[in-house]
Amino acid sequence: MHRQLLIFFFLIIYNLPASAQLQNPGRDTIRVSSFRLFRPISNETGIFIDSTRIVNTEHILRLPGLQSIPLAMNRKLSPRYIGKPCFLQFSILNDTDSSTSLYFLPGFYFNNINLYKWKQGSGKFELVSSSSTGQTVNRNVVRKLDLAPGEFAVYITELDFIKTTVNTITPTLTYEYYLPLLISQFQNERRLSSIITYLICGIMLMMIFYSLAAYYMNRNSAFLYYSAYAGLLGLMFFLKAYMFKRPTGSNFYFESYFDFILQATGTIFYFIFLRRFVNARAEFLRLEKVLYSVQLLTVGGMILFTFFNFFSDEFRWQNLTENFIKYAWSFSTIFFIGYALFNRSQILRYLAIGHTFLFAGGLLSLFLINSSHRFANAVSPLINDSLFWYEMGILFELVFFLVALSFKNRQDISARAREKERLLMEYEKGAMEKQMAILAAKQEERNRISADMHDELGSGVTAIRLMSELAKAKMKDYTLPEIDKISNSANDLITKMNTIIWTMKSSNDSVDNMIAYVRAYAAEFLDNTDIRYRVQYPDNLPSIELTGEKRRNIFLCIKESLNNIVKHARASEVLISFKIGPHLVIQIHDNGTGLQPDTMREFSNGLTNMRKRMENIEGHFSIRTHEGTIVTLSIPLE
Repeated sequence: MHRQLLIFFFLIIYNLPASAQLQNPGRDTIRVSSFRLFRPISNETGIFIDSTRIVNTEHILRLPGLQSIPLAMNRKLSPRYIGKPCFLQFSILNDTDSSTSLYFLPGFYFNNINLYKWKQGSGKFELVSSSSTGQTVNRNVVRKLDLAPGEFAVYITELDFIKTTVNTITPTLTYEYYLPLLISQFQNERRLSSIITYLICGIMLMMIFYSLAAYYMNRNSAFLYYSAYAGLLGLMFFLKAYMFKRPTGSNFYFESYFDFILQATGTIFYFIFLRRFVNARAEFLRLEKVLYSVQLLTVGGMILFTFFNFFSDEFRWQNLTENFIKYAWSFSTIFFIGYALFNRSQILRYLAIGHTFLFAGGLLSLFLINSSHRFANAVSPLINDSLFWYEMGILFELVFFLVALSFKNRQDISARAREKERLLMEYEKGAMEKQMAILAAKQEERNRISADMHDELGSGVTAIRLMSELAKAKMKDYTLPEIDKISNSANDLITKMNTIIWTMKSSNDSVDNMIAYVRAYAAEFLDNTDIRYRVQYPDNLPSIELTGEKRRNIFLCIKESLNNIVKHARASEVLISFKIGPHLVIQIHDNGTGLQPDTMREFSNGLTNMRKRMENIEGHFSIRTHEGTIVTLSIPLE
C-alpha cells in the first residue's frame, strides 16, 4: 500500500511544469570559471538512493526526495545502500566564452556510471553517449561533460556500486589534463598507511622464508601451513596498498571478492598451523574442537560468500556472511585467550598475548569497516584506517608468536636431549645386559669345565699317584726312579689342576677367597721347610670382586716369589701382607740375603714372567732389597 502511494506521488511530481523540473533546490549552480584544476562539488550535489526502485531511467523528469550528500559517504558508503540505484544531481553553468570539456568523478567504486543530461527539447533527462574519455581510465570511474559557451546544464548520474564496504561518494570535477594527477592524488590519500603496509608485507615475507627454513630443519609440516598463512595475508596486504583506488577491473574484483577469499584461506591455514603447533589434538582437546569447528565454519562461509557474490544481487547477505565469519574468528580468539589463562602451558600464554593484540586490532578494524563513525579529524588519518589496525594486530601477534616459537624450540631441544639420553641409557642398558649374559655364559662354562676337571681329570691323576705309591711300597728297596718321577709329576699335576679349578670357579671371584687360598697354599708349600710364614690382611675384608684371570696371575706371581725364597733367599721368615684401597697391594717380604748379583741369572726369567703377568692384568710389579727382599704386586680394584 505504501509503495503504491509513493509511486502515485512520484507520478504527480513528474507532471509538474518543466521550469520546476530544472530546479536544484537548496544547492548552488556550479560555475566553470570558479575553479582552475579541480573542484569537489559535494555541497552543490544532491543525492537520492532509490531503495524501492521507483525511478524510471527511460523517462526521468526529476528525482524525488533529493538530499545533501552526508559527510559519512565521503569516507564510506553504508552496506545497506550497495545494490540500490544511487542518483546524483547537480547543475553547472559555463560562464566562459568558449566551449569547455570537464570530467566528472563521482567516487569509488562502480560497476557502471550512467550520465543523464536535461534536454529542453524533449523535456526530460536523456542518457549521454558513453563515448571514450580520451584517457586511459576505466569508463566506470569518470564521465565527460561537454558545455557550449554560456550553456546551463543539469546532470543526473546513476551509480551502480560494486559489492564492497569501501565504496565512497566524492563527486569532483576536473579538466582533462589534470585527470591523471587527480586520480594519483586520491591514491596517495593512504600513502603513509601504504608504506606501513609494505613494511608489514616485508615482515610477512621474512616469516615465509623462516617457516620454510624451519620446515627444512625440523620436517614439521606445521611450518608449511604457517608459510601459507603468511603468504596469503601478505599478498592481501600488498594488493590492498598497491591497488588502492586504482580504476581497474582487477581492483574491482579484488575489493568485492578476492580480498576476503585471501584472508579467509590464510586464516584456515593459520588454524591448521595453530592446532599442530600446540599439538591440540593430544594435549588440548577442547581447543582442538573449537579451532576445528571454526575452521569448518570458515570453509562453509567462503562457499556462501562466493554464491552470494556471483549469483545474488543482494549484497547484505554477502556482507552478513563475511561479518559472521569474522565474528566467529573473534569468538575463537576470545576462547583461545580464556583457555590459555586457565591452562598452565607457557606456549599458550605467549600465543594468547599475541592473540589479544590481534583481537583488539581486528575488532577495531571491523568496527571501522561496518560503521560510518570515525575518530576526530585532528588525529592522523592512520587512526581511521581499518586496515592499519588489523595490520598492527597481526604484527604484535607475530612478535609473540616468535617468542612462543623460541620457547617451544628450547622445549624441543630439551626434549630431544632427554630422548637422546634415554636412548643412550637404553642402549647402554642393553649392552650391559648383553655383556652380563655373556659373562654369565662364560661363568657357567668355567664352572662346567672346572667341575669336569675335578670329577674326571682329578680322579684320574689321583689314581695315578696312588698307584705309583702302591708300586713304590711293593718294590720297597728296589724302587725305580721313574716311579718316583711319576709320583712327583702326579702330585705336581694335582696341585696345578687344583689351581686351575680354583681359578675357573666363579664362586671364588673375590679378594677374600684369594687371600684364603694363598694362605692355604703357603702353609702347605712351606710346611716341609724351616721357614716360618705370616699372612696379614684387614680384619674386615670388604666384598670386592676379582676375576679369575687376575686371581690366577696374582697367585702365580706369589707362588713364584715363594719358590724363589725357598731356593735362593736363605730366609727363615716370610711375611705376606694384603692392603686394600683403590689398589690391592700385596707384599712378600723375606728376611733372607736379598738380591745377589751372582744369583740373579738363576731366577731372572721368573722375574720377567712375574712382570709380564702383572702387566697383562694392568698391574704393577716391583722388587727391591730391604732387610731381605720385598716383592710388591699392585692391582687396581676399580
